[in-house]
Amino acid sequence: MMHHAKKWVMRQCLLLGYGQVDLLTKKHTDNYWVEKRLIDKNASDGVGVTSNKELIRNTIEKLLPSVDSFEQMVEFLKGIYGWKIRVTDKTVTFATADMKKGIRGNKLGEGYGKDELIERIEHAVAEIKAEQEARRIAEEKERAKAEAAAKEEEVRKAKQIEEERKQREILARKRKLAFERNNIQHQYYSAELNRPDWNREYTDYLNTQFISDYAAFSEEELTAPIMTREEFETKQAVTLYIEKAEKAGLIWEETLSGITILTHRWKWEYMDYLEAIRFKDVDSVTLQEAKEEILTYEEFAEIKELEVKEKELEQVVDDSNEFVYENTVETEIMEQPVIKADIVTKVEPILEDISTIPEEPIDGKTIEEDIELGPVDFTKLSIKERAELLSEPTDDIMAEFNAYCKRMGYTEEKMRSIRYKMSLYDEFMEEYDYRVKNHCKEIMQFCFEKKVEKHEKKVR
Repeated sequence: MMHHAKKWVMRQCLLLGYGQVDLLTKKHTDNYWVEKRLIDKNASDGVGVTSNKELIRNTIEKLLPSVDSFEQMVEFLKGIYGWKIRVTDKTVTFATADMKKGIRGNKLGEGYGKDELIERIEHAVAEIKAEQEARRIAEEKERAKAEAAAKEEEVRKAKQIEEERKQREILARKRKLAFERNNIQHQYYSAELNRPDWNREYTDYLNTQFISDYAAFSEEELTAPIMTREEFETKQAVTLYIEKAEKAGLIWEETLSGITILTHRWKWEYMDYLEAIRFKDVDSVTLQEAKEEILTYEEFAEIKELEVKEKELEQVVDDSNEFVYENTVETEIMEQPVIKADIVTKVEPILEDISTIPEEPIDGKTIEEDIELGPVDFTKLSIKERAELLSEPTDDIMAEFNAYCKRMGYTEEKMRSIRYKMSLYDEFMEEYDYRVKNHCKEIMQFCFEKKVEKHEKKVR
């Protein structure tokens, strides 16, 4: 093992041009002084080789990497250097041109015998072949790698060219789609501005639909349709109404806990109005409904009061028309002398039931004060009796409610003892409504009486 290591080191030094070191030389005591004198002489003359043995060894080492066989080495030494070489079956003797006596190879040191040289040459040839094979394989790998890289580069360039072609086609399609889309946007925008009731939100939406950089959009985005005004307002109505419904829910919660039925007559109706807004189907909502503001309680109560008054007025008109119609029929009968007594007979029972007739109506109210009958216990009277004793109710619900509590004996202490105060308010509203109807009845009765009186004057 050490022999091969020494040979490898000496061979590398020879290939790299370093000074040769003989690592294979054996110590020979018989010619030590002869070689030492030769070394000293050569050293004084500046010669690198210090002995014939070293010269032979160096020459052999130089030739070993370049020969293919032992015989070729021998031919080189004889032909190039003029050495005398004698080869037997087991030994080889080397002699330079100026040497009188040759030196056997086994005397040169380990690895210089015939068999050893043959082995070394075969090993060197094998190493050279292995290096050449390794170099060839490496070159083939490099060549294959270069060919694969070239083919990959060719494929990459082909893909890049194809991708660039596709991108150009896509950009061309996008440019066409953007042009068509912008034409549609311009038509919608111009048509909207020409309308007297143009929608600002819709024009803002159309402004966002204009395409300036078509390359930044996908084909799906460019082919997406632009909404018409009807489609936009339908979507806008849904969005606005959802916000309106959420707001109505908040107001509903505030109304439930913030006001009472005692002070706010239309609380439950107002909450029903808010619930109708909250739970309405948004698919059927129009933009106008979505934009309508939610009524406050005061606005809602004012509308409800007007509706009540309109219904009462309609009822009065209907009743008056009925009386007029009946009176007209009776008047036609009264024109016949035979039926005059019958008319008086029919009218008298009606007049007898009227205990008090107002002198003259002013703005729907009588100028007569409440009938003073002394101390009256209203708690023992029926609603009808109380309505006949009391005057026409005013529009101030709270004042009327306080007056009702006072005359019915509901003191502050008694009010605290009542568990369900809503029943008290319901009783008050029942009396209040009856008084309103009773007053309308009195007005109709008064109109009828005047009509009869006027007819009697004509008959007389």
